Amino acid sequence: MIVDLHCDTISEIYKKTGLTLRENNLMIDIKKLKKSDVILQCFAMFTHLKDVSEPYKYVNALIDLYEEEIEKNKSDIDFAKNYSDILKNLDNNKISAFLTIEEGEAIEGSIEKLEHFYKRGVRMMTLTWNFENSIGFGNKRITKNGEFAGYVPDIENGLKPFGFEVVEKMEELGMIVDVSHMSDAGIYDIIDMSKRPFVASHSNAREVCNHARNLTDDMIKKMADKGCISGLNFYTEFLSTDFSNRERKAYINDAVEMLKYMVKVGGSEFVALGSDYDGFDDTLEWKDASGTKDLIDAMEKEGFGHSLIENITYKNALRVIKEVVK
Repeated sequence: MIVDLHCDTISEIYKKTGLTLRENNLMIDIKKLKKSDVILQCFAMFTHLKDVSEPYKYVNALIDLYEEEIEKNKSDIDFAKNYSDILKNLDNNKISAFLTIEEGEAIEGSIEKLEHFYKRGVRMMTLTWNFENSIGFGNKRITKNGEFAGYVPDIENGLKPFGFEVVEKMEELGMIVDVSHMSDAGIYDIIDMSKRPFVASHSNAREVCNHARNLTDDMIKKMADKGCISGLNFYTEFLSTDFSNRERKAYINDAVEMLKYMVKVGGSEFVALGSDYDGFDDTLEWKDASGTKDLIDAMEKEGFGHSLIENITYKNALRVIKEVVK
């Protein structure tokens, strides 16, 4: 069984005419999820602030589409707003659809709009994407000759005053705080203030792959101490920097090595899966969500024990959902 903490599939369906969740040419559709025995898929409503002038309106439109697609496919997939819903869907042999937001500016600086999204079924939200917003900061964007050239860690700018309010309200509501894309300083702010476990839904280890989007060993240890989890991101740039003698793509061996390291630093209850399917264009050795099960085979071959594989693939994620979501 597999729980995946992050994908951008609904946003891709929204942008491309004629696609459906039932079957498509994206990395995720219902048929692909069933092939890998995915029991819960988190669907992120993603907003790119450079392209969207009214994020609140835009995310509501994405949720409308999400609800339409789930309703059309109720024989195979159903909404899950809490742990009990997940168990009910399991009993009915259905995939659970878990609604999330990627880019906290969807609430446009308003606690009332945060509450609105909770009422619509949102149960997890990334506080920032790659830009500063009313909640806080992502890591610093750098440019060369006027062109975007990557990110460097921001250890000075974290949560804004409104951001602290948002985290407190999310914990009160029972909405999972997601720190993927948050600045280093922001992650430490949340480590210091949080009263409940939070997640980095799609982030890896910086020590293995030196990218600002990944977590430092110190972050991993401090998050693990608080019962938090991080979902393994399948994006090539976050798995490896070594492509001098091989094709640039996501390799299963790189994913397994990343998992081994994250378990070594954070322990067996820290690591989960957060594919980021349909959030990047790079190719995968296992192609798409139908091949996620191949990762389990690779873990078994590398000597991962049965209980550890269960923790990584679904138990750690379900523990946090059960503990946080009301």
